[in-house]
Amino acid sequence: MPTLDLSNFNIVCATLGGFVTLFGLVSFLCKEKFYLSEALISTFAGVIFGPNAANFIRPHEYSLGSEDTLNTINLYFTRLVLGVQLVIAGVQLPSRYLQIEWKPLSLLLGPGMTGMWMATSLLVWAMVPNFSFLQALAVGACVTPTDPVLSNSIVKGKFADKNIPKELAKLVIAESGANDGLGYPFLFLPLYLMKYVGDHGAGEPGGVGKAMGLWFGETWGYTIFMSIAYGATVGWIAKELLHWAEERRYVDRESFLVFAITLALFIVGTDGMLGSDDVLACFIAGNVFTWE
Repeated sequence: MPTLDLSNFNIVCATLGGFVTLFGLVSFLCKEKFYLSEALISTFAGVIFGPNAANFIRPHEYSLGSEDTLNTINLYFTRLVLGVQLVIAGVQLPSRYLQIEWKPLSLLLGPGMTGMWMATSLLVWAMVPNFSFLQALAVGACVTPTDPVLSNSIVKGKFADKNIPKELAKLVIAESGANDGLGYPFLFLPLYLMKYVGDHGAGEPGGVGKAMGLWFGETWGYTIFMSIAYGATVGWIAKELLHWAEERRYVDRESFLVFAITLALFIVGTDGMLGSDDVLACFIAGNVFTWE
């Protein structure tokens, strides 16, 4: 006798497929008439379908009740989404944009991000009781970078075409793409200080010297600068290989269209294995990929 198979896989496929299909039918209405972004609508859908409402999506069951496993799954999916989005953001920018517009980007990513970091940290420190300033700095670093997925929703579409100058839109895309990866120094500075200085070193010897050495060496040297070099190298090699294959008609249209996505997956995996900043590497690779 036929029975319903209400497995998590079937429920997730039905829920996700149904939501994407229904949203596709009214996507133009939502985005161009009501100015509702995909990210906002997806957030509401996640809340509605999640365990606190309809309970169609049950993440704790997928992780077999393990909070650590669930956090790991969320981290990996987030890396995938950001990696693909940042390669696409880099490709959308004009050729050599990061090189040409380095001055305004430096102001936004240097003093601009530092100001946002300090302002957010001071608010957290003032509003959350029993929070040390170093802890507030760590929390502030987590929310300082502009999300590239959310920022993309304000520079695309009819509203953006009417109200946002093209040059400003490009600058927003570039800043949101770069600052995710550049958030590492803001985060690891208070973490290292808490580990080696706060609470008398918290059991870790080394003091300020060890903390600053790790911050400059590992965070800036290995995580930031190496990811920039790696992303630029991979992006340039990918561009040359694609041009070579296209000139000889070795690549078909389908493979050409998904090349940026596969490049993002490759960088997320390889740079992740190196333990560097795969998010920043994806953005750099995406823009270098368009260099003439």
